[in-house]
Amino acid sequence: MAKYWLLLLLLLLAFLLPAAHAKSCHPDDLCALRGFAGNLGGGGALLRAAWSGASCCRWEGVGCDSSNGRVTVLRLPRYGLAGPIPGASLAGLVQLEELFLGSNSFVGSLPKELFSLAGLRKLSLESNELTGKLSSRLGKLKNLTLLNLSVNRFFGRLPDVFGDLTSLDHLAMYSNGLSGSLPPSLSSLSSLCELNLRNNSLSGLISHVNFSGMPLLASVDFSANNLSGSLPVSLVDCSALKSLTLANNQLVGTIPSWIGELDNLRCLDISNNSLVGEVPKGLSCLEGLTAVDNSAGMAFTNMPLYVKHNRRALQQQANVISGNNNTVRSGGGNVLSGDNNTVISGNNNTLSGTNNTVVFGSNNVLTGSNHVVSGSNNVVSDTGHVVNGSSNTVSGRNNMVTGNNNTVSGSNHVVTGNNKVVTGG
Repeated sequence: MAKYWLLLLLLLLAFLLPAAHAKSCHPDDLCALRGFAGNLGGGGALLRAAWSGASCCRWEGVGCDSSNGRVTVLRLPRYGLAGPIPGASLAGLVQLEELFLGSNSFVGSLPKELFSLAGLRKLSLESNELTGKLSSRLGKLKNLTLLNLSVNRFFGRLPDVFGDLTSLDHLAMYSNGLSGSLPPSLSSLSSLCELNLRNNSLSGLISHVNFSGMPLLASVDFSANNLSGSLPVSLVDCSALKSLTLANNQLVGTIPSWIGELDNLRCLDISNNSLVGEVPKGLSCLEGLTAVDNSAGMAFTNMPLYVKHNRRALQQQANVISGNNNTVRSGGGNVLSGDNNTVISGNNNTLSGTNNTVVFGSNNVLTGSNHVVSGSNNVVSDTGHVVNGSSNTVSGRNNMVTGNNNTVSGSNHVVTGNNKVVTGG
């Protein structure tokens, strides 16, 4: 019986010893973590107090490999940590795989020692006060699956290194000061699920990115930049796409019919661009579309809102425009239907609907009601218009006409000027 209990005790110890070993940490990592905490301001004092003893694998925010006791995870979000990121100390964590330092008060640029952590898989530094240009050394972190540098003060061009980061599935750098064109190497991210570069100063053609090789892409947000060109047809190959947000850019052209082929699309925001034309009928099949918020033109839950608030910057071309709240500047020969449209310095336009405005235009034809027209040689019919200029032809009722050589028919008009021809009551 004694031998039985002795054998049982030995088996129990064999089971417990590896667990105890897992809670000890490598002396090099212990030294590196103490150096890291020792160089921090703000909440660094509290962190140094919490990190006591030599069993660093038991410390808050620290995770270790159970087999060798090496530190693989450092998660310290929202700890009030301040100062530059202690790069030299981080470099001592040679087997670090995950680094989460978001929502602190770190300043300065990314330390060069950070790029020596070749095993790093997840890097999240969002919501700090980091600055500087992003180094091409980012390409050395070839095992990254997540990179989040959002809500900082980085500026300059995005380095064209994403051909070396093909394991990325989440890339977020929104709300910085990044500028220049989109790097073509973004097209290499075949594992990408989320791409968020909103609220920067990126410019150039959006088609610099070829989305055809991104079958897993579920979310794209390029809003609030200065991107130009038409909606990239390569997006049609992103069958998993659920959210497409391209608002507040300088995109042109029509709303393409292939958007209706994105069966999983739940959110579409292409407002505040220079898109023209009618909404493709195929979009009515996307029954899953939901609102981002309740702002008109910001989220699209019914067809008229898909074109609402798209800016019209049309010059020297004959365009056909339908919808509401459209603006035409310095265009000629345009045909507009809908309500609340505005034509500025345009000629030979045809407008129908209500509450349309023509400013400094000539030879325009307007039908409907409550239009405001300035210019010459305009033909205005129906009711409630305000017409200024000369040689205009006005018919209907309750119109106010000023200028010279106007021909007015109908009733209840208020007419001022010279050389009028007035018929009616």
